[in-house]
Amino acid sequence: MTHFNIGGRFLTTARRNPDLLAIVTDRTMLNYADLKRLTLSFATCMEHRGVTRGSVVALDSEDMLLVAPTLLAASLLGASWLALRHAPMLSQMVQPTHVFRGADAAVPDAYRSELIDQSWTASPPRTLPDPALADPDAPFIYVNTSGTTGTPKILHLTQRLMSLRADAVADDFVERQTVFCSLFSPIAFPYISRFLPALTLGATVVHSRSIDLWYTAGVNHLYGSVTQVAETLANVSLQRKLPMIHVSGSKLSDGLARHLLQNFEHVIDLYASTETNRSFKNIKYLDDTGKVQTRGQKLDSEVQIVDEAAQSLPDGEIGLVRVRNRYLAPGYLNAPQAQAASFRDGWFYSGDFGRFTELRALQIIGRTGDVLNIGGVKINALAIDETLREIEGVQDAMCFDVPTQDGPNALLAFVVPAPGVLMEDLARRLSQVAAVKLGGVRTPARIIQIDKVPRAHDGGARRFECRTIYESRLNGT
Repeated sequence: MTHFNIGGRFLTTARRNPDLLAIVTDRTMLNYADLKRLTLSFATCMEHRGVTRGSVVALDSEDMLLVAPTLLAASLLGASWLALRHAPMLSQMVQPTHVFRGADAAVPDAYRSELIDQSWTASPPRTLPDPALADPDAPFIYVNTSGTTGTPKILHLTQRLMSLRADAVADDFVERQTVFCSLFSPIAFPYISRFLPALTLGATVVHSRSIDLWYTAGVNHLYGSVTQVAETLANVSLQRKLPMIHVSGSKLSDGLARHLLQNFEHVIDLYASTETNRSFKNIKYLDDTGKVQTRGQKLDSEVQIVDEAAQSLPDGEIGLVRVRNRYLAPGYLNAPQAQAASFRDGWFYSGDFGRFTELRALQIIGRTGDVLNIGGVKINALAIDETLREIEGVQDAMCFDVPTQDGPNALLAFVVPAPGVLMEDLARRLSQVAAVKLGGVRTPARIIQIDKVPRAHDGGARRFECRTIYESRLNGT
């Protein structure tokens, strides 16, 4: 039985849809028959090199035409897979048994890696182990979380969990209908967690940031973090509306949502995480007055707002967000404190503060790491970030706290001026506006120019890095 084997399910889908385009990139197109041949060729090469059940395959490449087939081949062989660029953290807990690289890679000398060359694409398939024999509950993908709080964690997902997650997003990836494109790197788990279900369920994956190619290929489902979407589309007016965009990772401002609604038929703000998969949809729309509104849509996950005692709170009250479903990650590797804090009684506690609105939208107020204690006053750092970013001339901003010698922590802010804006002029404007809109303890004591504020791949604030950068500047290092 191959129901819980991602590679086996892909082969079944490929046999059913050999002519359907599977992967489209800027330079090539593969239909399902092509990708099946490539995957089986990779599996043969990997097996010849000793990859088998229990092996740990590490790949150093961001080439989609290497990432996808090595993942599918590892699945067929019953091996696990990780992106080598995550390995410095992973290697203390998970030692790769086989390291492969693409032509785009720069592998550390510590690894004995093998280049995936042209011969891998033409290796005659041998009889491979039956995918049904692979343990569905053995680790399949090792991944690290984004680490927006400064404490990145490692987890693994099994074949069974990935297969259940594919079933859960079947409404997003409809066979022979969905043409999916992501703005993430192919080794980023938000992308992997979508292109594997897409290929399992018979959708087409377009790997490109070319808007012209989106139209040519018929993209009808675009996905990216709020930051990626803003960088790619904020200043772009599409020649005609695309059907759907999913965004996630950080707060979607009304301004960006309005712009997206002018360019997409449907704008969906996803609540998702590596630990839970997608959990909740916030549907953006314009009301009769032209104001951006948000309506919640419940999915197959159970999402609750609770207090510190794990008691459910009524709509409108702010509390901790917790999620429960049948495909939660089993937990973190060798991180008992984080495990105990995040995985409790069958629930995943996300570390987010949120509430349900009157329209049953899930409104995230901030993360526990976004609540700063300044002189005993707890302030919402995300709200301050947003206020600063709304000021004319500010491209991006992030506040953070630093310890002082004799008093409470000081609140500071890094600011990226918009192109052509002088920091001297902007600093005065920022101080004036912040004092009025924020007042008192919520106004940063210093505004500091920076080229780029530190963010995770999903757009989340890495405030701990702000402190490190600031201290390095003070020390002249």
